[in-house]
Amino acid sequence: MEEKNKRRSFLKKIALGGIGATIAPTTLFSEETLTEKDDRNKDQQATDKRSYNGVYKGDHLNRVAFPIGGLGAGMFCMEGTGAISHMSVRNKPDIYNEPSMFAAIHVKNLNNASKVIEGPVPQWKFFGQRGTGNGATGTTFGLPRFTNCEFIARFPFGTTRLSDTDIPLSVEIKGWSPFIPTDEDNSSLPAGALEYTFTNKSATSIEAVFSYNTKNFLAADNEGQNMISSIQNGFVLQQTATAEKPHLQASFAIFTDDGNTIVDHCWFRGGWWDPLTMAWNAVKNGSAKSTAPVEKDAPGASLYVPLNLKPGERKTIRLYMTWYVPESDLHVGDIVPDEKKDCDPNSGCCASPEDLGVKNGKKKRRKKL
Repeated sequence: MEEKNKRRSFLKKIALGGIGATIAPTTLFSEETLTEKDDRNKDQQATDKRSYNGVYKGDHLNRVAFPIGGLGAGMFCMEGTGAISHMSVRNKPDIYNEPSMFAAIHVKNLNNASKVIEGPVPQWKFFGQRGTGNGATGTTFGLPRFTNCEFIARFPFGTTRLSDTDIPLSVEIKGWSPFIPTDEDNSSLPAGALEYTFTNKSATSIEAVFSYNTKNFLAADNEGQNMISSIQNGFVLQQTATAEKPHLQASFAIFTDDGNTIVDHCWFRGGWWDPLTMAWNAVKNGSAKSTAPVEKDAPGASLYVPLNLKPGERKTIRLYMTWYVPESDLHVGDIVPDEKKDCDPNSGCCASPEDLGVKNGKKKRRKKL
């Protein structure tokens, strides 16, 4: 009996020893890894730390959206990367509205020298935006962009600076609103501007083409009529109203102050992604083409400005945006028909006196709680 107990004790010690020999190195390795990882995180945090009111870089750019537009007049945002999002010009916030609109540059006689004038797309957008589960249809996420990007905010100005080894240009985007202290009228204009400044960093002259490209993001499927009309040095996106939906009426103008601007008022009209694909082909080939406005259903439009920069030379292209959306679909309470207008009782547009709350010959407006 004593021998059996000794044998069991021996086997237990062997088993525990084996387990200890197996676990010990793993535990020690884990502790070392965690320590090293913690040190690396501290170093990374020290490197990534952004001073108050300082420059936004790297991951700090992911959620920057600088508002542009007059006070109470609608707005859009210039993101830290230079992208346009939060397009809210229809009398209500629309923070998930990121239309396919982008500036681009093409430098002639260079490889990989056609890029969207934005920094890298934040990683969260690839899976966090609406429609990304279906391949992010209609977005420009797959187009090439500048590698290096930083942003600084000095209201009413937001500034994005870009650079890339493929292109011998430094680029600065300055977005601003019509904000004038003590001048509430001009500070409430439905307008904003983006200034694109290009500097030739090379020792040779550069020939390039700047473009601004956008789908007609005002177009409502099968509602009213959409078109893209002309304006000096630019174009106007438009959507007409219907009798049932007067709030659809909208116009959005994009233009420059450069007399050399060339305008394509109508992208290729095809299916699927053809319009955007053909528009990008024109950008990367440097083919600034002029196309007259069509009657309706233009998918998008582009404007082009040729650039010729000597070594060290700088040029600024000012892009202006303004909008007009006179009606809104927002209201409080029931809409009471006008007594002076003819109304067909069978149309359902008129309510009975009881429905309108008539009492002593006076109408009372019902309010929804």
